[in-house]
Amino acid sequence: MPRKAALPKQAIQETVLSSSSSEERNLNRLSLVLAASRVPDTLTSWTRSWSSADHLGITVHVSCLASANDVVPHGIDNDILFGLTNAYIGAGLPSDNTFRVTAYQLLVYAALPIGGHSYAVVKPSLTRLRNSTFTITDSWYDRKEETYQSLSTSLVQNWKVIERRRAPSSFGDESVNAEALFQVTLDPDLARSIRLGYIRPVDLNILRNLTQPLTRTLYRKLEDEKNPVDRPEQLAYQTALLPWAERLGINGRPDTIRRALQTPHQQLIECGFLADVGYIGRGKDQDIQYVFARTLQPPARPEAVAALTSRRITQGAALKYAAEYGLEAVMEAVKRYDALLVAGYQAKSLSGLLVDILRNPLKYQLIEDVPNVTQALPSRVQPEPELDEQEERSVHTAAFMLKKVTLPENLKDTVAELYLHGLVSAQELAGLKHEAEPAKTVLLWSARGAGLLPTVTTSD
Repeated sequence: MPRKAALPKQAIQETVLSSSSSEERNLNRLSLVLAASRVPDTLTSWTRSWSSADHLGITVHVSCLASANDVVPHGIDNDILFGLTNAYIGAGLPSDNTFRVTAYQLLVYAALPIGGHSYAVVKPSLTRLRNSTFTITDSWYDRKEETYQSLSTSLVQNWKVIERRRAPSSFGDESVNAEALFQVTLDPDLARSIRLGYIRPVDLNILRNLTQPLTRTLYRKLEDEKNPVDRPEQLAYQTALLPWAERLGINGRPDTIRRALQTPHQQLIECGFLADVGYIGRGKDQDIQYVFARTLQPPARPEAVAALTSRRITQGAALKYAAEYGLEAVMEAVKRYDALLVAGYQAKSLSGLLVDILRNPLKYQLIEDVPNVTQALPSRVQPEPELDEQEERSVHTAAFMLKKVTLPENLKDTVAELYLHGLVSAQELAGLKHEAEPAKTVLLWSARGAGLLPTVTTSD
């Protein structure tokens, strides 16, 4: 059989991603990494205090001290930190806070473009995050204790590149490519906060279309203001301009700040996240007001994605359906689906049945809603639409062959997607259980699927 064409880059990115991309809320609340794309070479430290506008209602005190030979974390370091957060989640939240991730996968988790420029920033960014110390006074929120804590953190406790034919190294001039395998240890407090679920979902469809670090960081900060922890979704957010600019790492007069924010604001309006941006007052006393657009489709909720993938819906499809229909509709469909199976309903395609319930909920009734169970079953005259035969066969084959392979569920989903699209052969799939490092092999398959390594010729 001829070699199958590789998937588009975006499809591969969706394959590699975990069930949901999320951001740890303290990182945004405290503005630990400056949003500005560039900072002066002399900016090796900063200290800031401001009144928190969120549900905590406290005065935030934060300072940062970089290493002697570098500047404070800024710009794209925010994206790398976002990628590390999601890579840690994708690795199954290991209790020792340590995980491995390829350079390619880290860029995907960070929603950064795949290319030489992005690979070039990985090591410098990790170095700044490792060598800069943040001192936080009574401002780090502990979700479990419901207290504000003081701590000193470097965010990234340690990192190194695992060379395939050489000893591991932390530094060096070697260039980073897609296959470079990083071992990263997060700061214990940051990792604990992620494990406790002090995170929120992020819409990657928007994030991937934002071209500048300042715009991406501004978007994530505004997402936090739009969706606060203790209140419903907000229609607008208003704050004093100068303190807001300071949190973003933008210095200067009000007119300078407004010019720096003009392009990011325009991008966020064009992508449909903001409806309008306005300024109230004059000079140093002016406020900035953001009006959020209301037509934006919310990002997929992790609970909805998990409910779908645990019932034979593939990872990419689960992300799509969870975002399109929302948590409530997904959980209602799952409830009806489970009730039908318990009642003995025989479906030709279980995943097709669940998709049909999502798309056509009125065709299906809960069993307890009617006196006769047989009346609750959908008519056999209008059977649920079957998924493509090749997709159904491949998903079941992959699931069967992965039963004895020790892998996190998200990586099993990755393998299934790669196999489904002809990027991994049945022979490779069968041999995965004999691999000493199956997770590493899967990441290499993902890179190969993106066209970074030779594509397999499938015979199945």
